[in-house]
Amino acid sequence: MPSLITRQSKLLLPLLTGLAGLLLVLTGVTQRLDYWFYDAALSHHTLQRAADDPILIEVDNHSLAEMGSWPWPRELHARLIDQLQYAKAVGLDIVLAESVMASSRPDQSLATAMQRNGKVVSPVFPESSGNTLTETRPIPLLAAASNRLGHTDFERDGDGVIRRVYLQAGLGSPDFPAFAQAILDVAQGRPAPALPALFESPGASWVRQQEVMLPFGKGEEPFQRMSYIDALASASKEEFRDRIVLIGVTATGLGDMHSTPVSDNASGMPGVVINAYLLHGLLHGDSIQPLSLPQQLGLTLLLIVLLDYLLSPWWRRRGVMPAYAITALLLAAGSLMLLSWGRIWFAPASAILALLLSGFCRFILRQASLQTLATTDGLTQLANRRHFDEVFALSLERQRHASQPLAFVLLDIDHFKLYNDQYGHYAGDVVLKRVAHVLRESFQRKGELPARLGGEEFGVLMPGSTMQDALEAAEGFRQHLESLDLPHDGSPLHKVTCSIGVAARIPQPDDTYQRIYEDADGALYIAKRSGRNIVSPASR
Repeated sequence: MPSLITRQSKLLLPLLTGLAGLLLVLTGVTQRLDYWFYDAALSHHTLQRAADDPILIEVDNHSLAEMGSWPWPRELHARLIDQLQYAKAVGLDIVLAESVMASSRPDQSLATAMQRNGKVVSPVFPESSGNTLTETRPIPLLAAASNRLGHTDFERDGDGVIRRVYLQAGLGSPDFPAFAQAILDVAQGRPAPALPALFESPGASWVRQQEVMLPFGKGEEPFQRMSYIDALASASKEEFRDRIVLIGVTATGLGDMHSTPVSDNASGMPGVVINAYLLHGLLHGDSIQPLSLPQQLGLTLLLIVLLDYLLSPWWRRRGVMPAYAITALLLAAGSLMLLSWGRIWFAPASAILALLLSGFCRFILRQASLQTLATTDGLTQLANRRHFDEVFALSLERQRHASQPLAFVLLDIDHFKLYNDQYGHYAGDVVLKRVAHVLRESFQRKGELPARLGGEEFGVLMPGSTMQDALEAAEGFRQHLESLDLPHDGSPLHKVTCSIGVAARIPQPDDTYQRIYEDADGALYIAKRSGRNIVSPASR
């Protein structure tokens, strides 16, 4: 039994555990745990502002108080764009999808300023109109005046939090780079692509590619904030020389607000701030690359099978659960190091949970193995005397309460001491195993329990069997053993035989385990006195 458990746990459990891990990944059961782990890891990642990090010019509460309610005249945006003529790139993260109805001059003024600057990136994003998904861009005049367009689409995870973005996306096909990527492309002097034609097709979906995790962290924000009014009224053009600039709305109640791992979920984080974090990550190679689904599945399977296989020898030790728990902690630490140093995100929850599940299974196997060792005779693998006595006492009470018969078969190998003296104890052990094997074959009915009671003495408990039933079963066993013709020159029959005593009745109130045992033992004594190799019933 233990060797069988060892082989099965060594080979089968790692594979089953690996399959369980794959199911956890595919079903997304552990996503919330992975989200928590990722957010906790980010909370320990310290960000530092660099000299070339972006400047965020924000339409904040201070600017609104000074310049009046939103939206502002587009001539103000034109003045600000002219103020940024020395900037490396300008990301104008403000929705300008409709023309000013009263006059075309505001739109033309802003378009002219954008053309003079030549480095302005404008946003494009998906919007739902009924059951149709549309692509919202700046008005054609401003879109044409932009250096290029970049999408400002963020994907929400299952818990409503934004942790990832796609570097390419678009309606029908991923034609647009992420807004932060487009800004970086301008800053690095990459040629502007042709503006994709407006895609109009009912039922078209928003297509995403090149997923990255947003590089949030603790510490100071990796960008410089400047109020819109200050940038327009008091800052010099030189302050923006060779800097990347984003312009967007951060004032309370305006613009798009999103829940992120590092934001106050009550107020959220403005989209332009999320883009500033992403731009910092792209600029410094600090963005986080998640594993693709095939990569996640493959690494999860490899880690589970390998670690579980290496841990499999621990199943027989007391520390099996601590060993698996420590390994799970090391796996979590490895994921954290991969995230911190390699900027690669491996979601570890499925592998951790599968390993802990395997550890628990191995703990149960160990407990079952210990129970088997405690109740089984080591040589014959039959029940031992202690377990037999416990079951006998319980069966006696149960049969007495139900007024049902209980039979007890007691047998002894004939002339076994002479066998050991002539053939040796190793050969004697072989005979004991053969007798045990025949016992198992002969007593297979439900509830029947064969056991080795000590030395060459065996017993069989037969709940529900009458004396006639027990005698027939015992005689069948005797004949089967005799037919094996196991050589025994110390016996008058020159082969291994046994003598058997049988006690059977409906237990009475004064019946005890000892009394029934003594009755069977008396019948066994009669069998031996009558020439051995026979079955003798008890007189009571």
